[in-house]
Amino acid sequence: MGVLARKRVGRVLGLVAACFVLLLARIIYVQFIWAEELGQQALDMRMQDIPIQPRRGVIYDRNGHELAFSIDVESLYTIPAQIKDPSETARVLSEILGMKYDTLMSILTRHTAFEWIKRKLPDDIARQIKELNLPGIGFTQESMRVWPKGSLLAQVLGIVGIDNNGLEGLEYEYDTVLSGTQGKFTVEVDAIGQEMPHSQKGYVPPVQGKNLVVTIDEVIQFIAERELEAKVKETNAEGGLIIAMNPSNGEILALAIRPEYDPNKYDEYPTENRRIRAITDSFPPGSTFKPITAAAALESGAVSPSDTFYCGGSMQVGPDTLYCHRQEGHGSQTFYEVIQNSCNIGFVQIAQRTGIEHFYKYIELFGMTSPTGADLPGEASGIVVPQERAKPIDLAVMSYGQTLQVTPMQIVTSLAAIANGGYMVVPHLVKEVTDNSGNVIEVKSYEPVRQVISSRTAEELRIALEKVVSDGTGKAAYVPGYRLAGKTGTSNKVIDGKIAEGKYISSFAGFAPANDPKLVLLVMIDEPKGEYYGGIVAAPVFSAVMRDVLRYLEIPPQEEPVDETEQETVIVPDLVGKDAVAAQAELREIGLSGKIDGNGTTVVSQFPVSGARVLKDTSVILYTEDEEQPGEGMVRVPSIIGLGLTQARAKLLDAGLSLSAQGKGFCVSQEPQAGSFVPKGSTVKATFRMDVGQ
Repeated sequence: MGVLARKRVGRVLGLVAACFVLLLARIIYVQFIWAEELGQQALDMRMQDIPIQPRRGVIYDRNGHELAFSIDVESLYTIPAQIKDPSETARVLSEILGMKYDTLMSILTRHTAFEWIKRKLPDDIARQIKELNLPGIGFTQESMRVWPKGSLLAQVLGIVGIDNNGLEGLEYEYDTVLSGTQGKFTVEVDAIGQEMPHSQKGYVPPVQGKNLVVTIDEVIQFIAERELEAKVKETNAEGGLIIAMNPSNGEILALAIRPEYDPNKYDEYPTENRRIRAITDSFPPGSTFKPITAAAALESGAVSPSDTFYCGGSMQVGPDTLYCHRQEGHGSQTFYEVIQNSCNIGFVQIAQRTGIEHFYKYIELFGMTSPTGADLPGEASGIVVPQERAKPIDLAVMSYGQTLQVTPMQIVTSLAAIANGGYMVVPHLVKEVTDNSGNVIEVKSYEPVRQVISSRTAEELRIALEKVVSDGTGKAAYVPGYRLAGKTGTSNKVIDGKIAEGKYISSFAGFAPANDPKLVLLVMIDEPKGEYYGGIVAAPVFSAVMRDVLRYLEIPPQEEPVDETEQETVIVPDLVGKDAVAAQAELREIGLSGKIDGNGTTVVSQFPVSGARVLKDTSVILYTEDEEQPGEGMVRVPSIIGLGLTQARAKLLDAGLSLSAQGKGFCVSQEPQAGSFVPKGSTVKATFRMDVGQ
């Protein structure tokens, strides 16, 4: 053999050896390294899983009435490899299901292990197909959502998709709580997909979802929807909404929205009907915003209830002329009368005295620039001109609720702060989560967010808003036997950022009883035809709802408010700067009494303020403080009773002191006491509790 031949043989042998090594490496890799993964793939091909949907948890109202629940239904599937005669099977199923023959043929002839044919069938249809015993056709259990009350609370509850997942409303927001865990049924099949006789089978049961107990009261919800529906039809309005809230804790008792839809057949209604407009849409609030303007003025000290304002029917702000709704004007008015008459010009003057900086401070504190935190999806924020761009005309127009836009939920929560003594609460819809045995496994608790105004300011505003109903623009909201407080609102509707001429939103927001608020209520009617003033359109709805709800809640009627015109009244004198004991004596001489608040001897402020006209025997609170001044290096301890943790710490910090807090909520005691002198930098120990004022 020549040299050339030997080289060729060597190359061949080398190539064969290389192939052998590669083959051996592949065998080792497959047998030892890839074996586990291949084995799992083979098992997956052999074991066919049929999914079993769990039932979603039940949604109950606060009294245990079912608002949404799930039932077991059967869904039709196919294993295409097991179909004996696709054409005949498609023909038969087409007649029963009402599906197109071509569509069924496409499904039955696919080269897949599992295909859905039609899901969540009526019982009679499923029974007909089962009787045919068709090869390759099977049924599995699925869950179908049912809303037994139809359109009641529909937007809030939301809808569920074909795969049992929440798509909107509470069904979406709490989907992980409600959805449960999917189960499965496993069968063993051969290489062509045929079920093997006596094969291994497995069953993993589905786990039902947890239940929600919501704050909604079905009866109050029904009352709200009934009255809203009647007014929308009567005025031929585009829609409307009503929100009822417990002002002490933020629980939503009712949230009615029109136009409505039925979640059991939601595809038959326009998509727009499903919007939760109370949180997703913002509107010009109109005069329902005026209590916030008043609160900012009082709390900042820019205005006092004894101040007077003049309305001549119009007012010049820069180059612009603003008008009151009363063409001839209201003349000279007290602070209370400005609110009672809903005087735009009066509110412009109040806002001007307050100033842009303080006005914006309280807009933010009242939550107008941020979502309320309601446990519903898609909440919007208010739309407000940025402070750095705000001009005098912006301040003037915003003072009576135009230019800016807020959500209805923001209006309700701001009014709740006035009703409950000054605290912002978080509006919410879920009280607790329970298991299938009814055991409570989670309680939803929401602490007040912050103190916005003092209890004193809140009380002054409650007095003013009660006069709106008893003597002002909100007389149509009156409920015989009850003391109510509220504010009318009429605003131009804004569409695509522009004022829509001739289109209005009529509103009324208020609470009852005025002296011990248990319920805050907002009524909004969108684009009523004909009359559109809030006092004419929305106030009667407020009255009708409040009348039935107060009776349902068994809140007893109160004595009729005393007509002050028939009672002897006196004007409160100015007592600031006087000795507290002497001030008490002066009050007794004119038929009033004085209650000293504080450890001092000198009156530093009073309530009601000087100039207020009150009934005889009214008690005037005299806030006192020692005339003694702190020595060098000493500071006077301020009172932090009733303040939240943040406000208390800030107040002490301003005085040069620090805080040691125990508990959470609002301050109920402090040591050292307010008014005492301590070295600068000392620590004030305070106890906080959540149940104050509730």
